[in-house]
Amino acid sequence: MAKNVCAFLAVVFLGVSVSAEYRVFLLKIEKRRPASAQEAANSATAPARFLESTLDPEQYRGYYPVADDEQVTYVDTWRCRGRTDHRPLCPNPRGPAAIPGE
Repeated sequence: MAKNVCAFLAVVFLGVSVSAEYRVFLLKIEKRRPASAQEAANSATAPARFLESTLDPEQYRGYYPVADDEQVTYVDTWRCRGRTDHRPLCPNPRGPAAIPGE
């Protein structure tokens, strides 16, 4: 009986093809808009930063230092097949995202 169970489990686990995948996010990091008109007049608007990461906006904020007055949002996301193995992230299959000002 135990032999049959082991044989069955071996067939199940060895017969299943394993595939890995990961998700890439195009993140936008920008200063939050000031609450009042006076603050808006006094603050210099810094351009937004765009970067690709495997971390979503919440994970990115927890892993990397982000200023309290900055917000992290995602502009685009796509799935990549295979393992990362410290390789460059796969390109967006839809082509480059439309980033304002670029």
